[in-house]
Amino acid sequence: MSLFNAPPIEPHPQAIIQLVVDGISLDSIIRRRLISLTHTDNRGFEADTVELELDDSDGKLALPSRGVLIELAFGWATGGLVAKGSYTVDEVAHNGAPDTLSIRARSADLAAGLTTQRERTWHATTLGAIVRTIADENDLKPAITDNLAGIEVTHLDQTNESAANLLTRLSGMYDAICTVKDGRLLFIPAGEGRTASGQRIPAVIIRRSSGDRHQFAIADRATYQGVRATYNDLDQAVKGEVIWGDKEHSSETGKPPAPPPAPVVGQYKPLAKPYPTRKKAILAAQKEWKRLKANKAQRAAYVGVKAKYNDRNLSSNGEITYGQADEEKKLTAAQKAAKRDQEAKEQREAEPAIPAQNAFERTAENVKTLRHVYASKNNATRAARAEWRRLQRGMATFAINLAKGDPTLYPETPATVTGFKPQIDNTDWIITKVTNTLTADGGYTQRLDFEIKATEIPD
Repeated sequence: MSLFNAPPIEPHPQAIIQLVVDGISLDSIIRRRLISLTHTDNRGFEADTVELELDDSDGKLALPSRGVLIELAFGWATGGLVAKGSYTVDEVAHNGAPDTLSIRARSADLAAGLTTQRERTWHATTLGAIVRTIADENDLKPAITDNLAGIEVTHLDQTNESAANLLTRLSGMYDAICTVKDGRLLFIPAGEGRTASGQRIPAVIIRRSSGDRHQFAIADRATYQGVRATYNDLDQAVKGEVIWGDKEHSSETGKPPAPPPAPVVGQYKPLAKPYPTRKKAILAAQKEWKRLKANKAQRAAYVGVKAKYNDRNLSSNGEITYGQADEEKKLTAAQKAAKRDQEAKEQREAEPAIPAQNAFERTAENVKTLRHVYASKNNATRAARAEWRRLQRGMATFAINLAKGDPTLYPETPATVTGFKPQIDNTDWIITKVTNTLTADGGYTQRLDFEIKATEIPD
């Protein structure tokens, strides 16, 4: 074959970057001075970051001010730019010799209102209403899946806590991911590969030939055979625990069952002042009722205490009562729960033993206990279930470095991989973190971190 008939040589792929600082394009500076750019796309409220290293060997670069806004986009010359959002400069460093300028910026979507501590109470609401309220307060568009939005939240305290921390706590309780992207407050199920509208995110295929290094690790998930969560339900006067794992079971404090009490009829003592929240009104009524019970004369005159509340944060007001009827109701509920738990325990003990499939036996040492004490059995159950699913997803991890990065990939994207061991190839993965690295020579590499997709995990 002559040289004149040889096929054309394909040009070497060239990465392109667009950087706009406070509305001014710095494309020419980037082309001449870029040493490296690293962009990290995280899930949840862990801020996305951009790290720039620029050549300042001639000393002509000015140090940017902290708080400056950076808009970033990058991609391949053949495929065009992909927008990566806005970032606020929070760290500047100058090193030498030779002189270099390092700039670090964090995603600008985390508004000050999300990180400011405040105190309020949420009562008789839904998860969707809480997310929408916080989004409106911070000029964000709420995006929460229907199955999460409809979850009832009977009571929730935000005490000297930021909205970001509160949402992180709620996402942990309901096994969700909460984050801010492009002006939207997202609250979506973790690891399911779906958008906030419930649509499936298109899956990608990662081939071994596309990468130059990978890491796979697996841990025996039976190290923990369950998750324990405790609760203290003040309204029902019940303490207990639930365990979610290989088998779900729970135990509650209580006495043997007794006949239901007769209806209580009589006068309720009113408290003089209204309270700022319903919870505080209940606590005041309970405290006063406890005082009344210690005085036989006053106890004979009243069957309970009533208190008014006016919650300005939730625009709600009303009156609560607490007394003899509530205590008898709680006692009955606790007795019934204790009876159910005793019957369940007897049934488990009567079942034939199933040989263990691994070397671990269920003991207090390998049942993980959550530190937080929850306000109800339902909340404790949700939290234990969410933590159990997180433990299962984390039993195997996978990461790969791609020689040619894909700017369209982002966390929560489902993925399958080929060319590795069968255990790796046969697992449905989901991307949890994307780290993009672009260099002066036009190179663009990418590291992808994965965990097991949640739809593979049985409840």
